[in-house]
Amino acid sequence: MNRARWSPALVLAAAVLACPPGALAWNPKGHRVVATIAYRQLDEPTRQKVAAILRQHPAYRKLWLDRATNGKDEVLNLFWNAATFPDDARQDPWKTYGVSKAHYVNYRILAEQGNKVEPPLKDVNIIDSYEEHLARIRDAGVGDEDRAVDLSWVFHQAGDIHMPLHAVARFSKALPEGDRGGNAVKIPNPRSTNDRFNNLHGYWDDLLGSDEDAGLATQLADELVAGHPPAEFADALKKTTIRDWAEESVQLALSTVYNGLDPEMPNVAAAPDGYDAAAERLARRQVALAGYRLAEELKRLFPGP
Repeated sequence: MNRARWSPALVLAAAVLACPPGALAWNPKGHRVVATIAYRQLDEPTRQKVAAILRQHPAYRKLWLDRATNGKDEVLNLFWNAATFPDDARQDPWKTYGVSKAHYVNYRILAEQGNKVEPPLKDVNIIDSYEEHLARIRDAGVGDEDRAVDLSWVFHQAGDIHMPLHAVARFSKALPEGDRGGNAVKIPNPRSTNDRFNNLHGYWDDLLGSDEDAGLATQLADELVAGHPPAEFADALKKTTIRDWAEESVQLALSTVYNGLDPEMPNVAAAPDGYDAAAERLARRQVALAGYRLAEELKRLFPGP
């Protein structure tokens, strides 16, 4: 395997000022739901093309095959495990394949300037990383194992970028260095018993719940497809670049994520009235859209016949 793309030197360079451990975008259940929705939108030949590559993944035999969270559908299991692998790669023995900054991009929201949005500083980010992974998957000169790792990142990043706090950092007098995608904003997380996730980022990660049971993930995917069918997103699905998706997430952060949250109060005793319901509605919509967009990306990567 050619591991130049995943060399320790590159990982170390990318990890400087890395996203904190709690910043996982949608939790594993959320990523599995995104993958399930994508799976349901693909025909069988396309599913099998994707599966054939994912079976070459370095984690396939060592981690994925016997995972307790697997269901009965072998191909869907591949989709699930691919979607969560970049978070697995935060820990040994998979750190060689992990780049923390590739999970997010920080468009800068300047609260003191009327929520002016500035472009992200030049750095490793999810936008550039995703585009690199797409290019490598299309490159016949890249080895099968490397392409499988790239594909797992595409699964994961397509989900990540639809969580608005993976596209922004808000700057204020109280947080002059930025809120780190909501990680620096303390707020009770009603869906977690772990104090580590009592922050705005953790709150949004867990909006779909945290149970990893296979049946619950597929059930929720069915609910989201029924509540948000593809036709609802006819215009949104015309936007095919991750940069477009990131810019959408910036606007959703402004309109919903930060709505009612004073930028000068980084310690929030309780979410404002109606906040949780609005947040859950948006999370469900975003996860559905992420699933549809991932499916369309996979169709472009692996066209028929």
